[in-house]
Amino acid sequence: MKRRPLLFLCLALASGLVACGSDEPQRQPAVDASDVAQETDIASDPDLPDDPASDTLADIDPDRDEESTANDIATDLDENGETSDTGEGADEEDAGPFEWPEALPFEFTRPVAGTAPTSEEIAEFTRRMTGLWKEIDYFRWVRMTSHGIDPSNEEGWFDYALWWQDTQAIREGDAVIFRHYGRADNLTMRTSRILTVAIAGYLLTGDEQMRWIIEQYSRGLAALSMAMEFIPDDPYRYLQARALFTRNHSYQTVDGREVIIDYDPVRRDEVSWNAAIIHNPDNPYWGDIWFVNQRSKDDVPHMFRAVPMLLRAVQDAPDESVRQAAELALEYLGGFARDIVDSGYQIRTRFDDGEPVVPMNESGLVKDLASLVLYERSVPNAECNGKLSSALVGYVEPLENDCEAGSGGLYETIATMGHYFNYAIIRYFHIAAVHNALMLRHNDVALELLQGLAARADAMVYDLTMPNRDEPTWMADVAAFLLAAAAAGLPLTGDEARIVQEQYLLSVDHYLAFDAWDPWDPDFPQGAFNYMPDRGVAVRPTEIGFLLEYCYSPFRNPAGVPVADCEVVADPARWGEPEVEK
Repeated sequence: MKRRPLLFLCLALASGLVACGSDEPQRQPAVDASDVAQETDIASDPDLPDDPASDTLADIDPDRDEESTANDIATDLDENGETSDTGEGADEEDAGPFEWPEALPFEFTRPVAGTAPTSEEIAEFTRRMTGLWKEIDYFRWVRMTSHGIDPSNEEGWFDYALWWQDTQAIREGDAVIFRHYGRADNLTMRTSRILTVAIAGYLLTGDEQMRWIIEQYSRGLAALSMAMEFIPDDPYRYLQARALFTRNHSYQTVDGREVIIDYDPVRRDEVSWNAAIIHNPDNPYWGDIWFVNQRSKDDVPHMFRAVPMLLRAVQDAPDESVRQAAELALEYLGGFARDIVDSGYQIRTRFDDGEPVVPMNESGLVKDLASLVLYERSVPNAECNGKLSSALVGYVEPLENDCEAGSGGLYETIATMGHYFNYAIIRYFHIAAVHNALMLRHNDVALELLQGLAARADAMVYDLTMPNRDEPTWMADVAAFLLAAAAAGLPLTGDEARIVQEQYLLSVDHYLAFDAWDPWDPDFPQGAFNYMPDRGVAVRPTEIGFLLEYCYSPFRNPAGVPVADCEVVADPARWGEPEVEK
């Protein structure tokens, strides 16, 4: 049987660890990871939010069908469409027409810890969480504030949407202007979280706003690669930009609300230590545009986490438009994953000459933001979860990567001492590795990683010596991690279920106080305003809907302590239903 690479996702891993770079990025050819010196300091990324390489993909796989769908590439199939060699731990007797796994393939339990929430507490938590989504009309708000190029444009430009940052909103008459002022370096970590939740919610409920988000966000992930194409049929079409600034336009969103998009403030030359804004005057899709290069590792774990849900959308979505959009995202993200693997687990980018390169700093070393192997000489397998995820999403197999339980050892300690944000990168790469291994039926790999994920969760809850544990958002970040981990098979304990409920209920109160959920309201004041709520010490705005993924996931462990009533979560007609009598 000929093996066909899985055109999954892989953007640039997410480490707030970056080797110091110069103001003028050095454009050098890709280098062998073994030649990279390891004397660089582990430093934090000051731009984080509050938060031998093949020349072309055709050279990598000359037989690859550019038009293959996600169904063609999502699994190794024999000529009869049956699975063959479905991974370690797979049951050969189960071989047949391929479908994604619909349950955990093994039993996995944890010792009892804490008291489980009562049925009344579960009902009240469910009521308040779903009530928040209903009261603020969360997914409609996401749709109305997300943008890129609207489908209504008369020029025939490729349409897409993203969840933005570094953007000022202005109420002007009946319209809301979204004026971009910064590079939006990490917009895909936000976009990917929402995309994952929207797919889960749509498959549970069929919600129209979620459908729109899936279609436009999936196209948004593809658009980030399209922005770095300089010619039609560009041979390097799958490399990814950090952000893109296409064309100003106006349109009507939900219920005729007027929107104006202004990219002009960031359509300019700019060079910094970690990225540059690059002019692409003849882009095949939008013409004269600008993009931000040097795709960083920082967003990748969240993008990896979206892959299993994109795959389920291709198989299970009732709308053909959703299936096609998900296939498109998988094609572009998977092509990028393969380039990372074939570039020695390094992330290539492009400058205005269009040549694919691994970005280097002034000292001649690969920038940390572009490497998953920079620290391996000092700490073997330091970032193994990122490498494993790249291999799984690009090539179906773990390849040479054996991450054991998924710990990066000393690397993780040093990284999280240097910058708190590195916790998110490390934690979510671990979840992404587990979830993708489960989807591809690499069950032995998934089980060992899941054991390590449980150990990680225990440390997060009970180990008071962990670096930066006094960060104000520690417990909120733990709560969001636990819900995401539970969707990948981690059985929650009583203590963990209560942490999730406590932190998310605090977040309900926090977000209900935000006053710009509908800035098109006739009574909303004119002028500039913050259209994104500040998280404070709550879960992030992009994590409000994590409960939908938890309730949808076929891998939710039956041995876990329940957090919410998932029958209510799956029925919008019951969201926010009356308080339980006590």
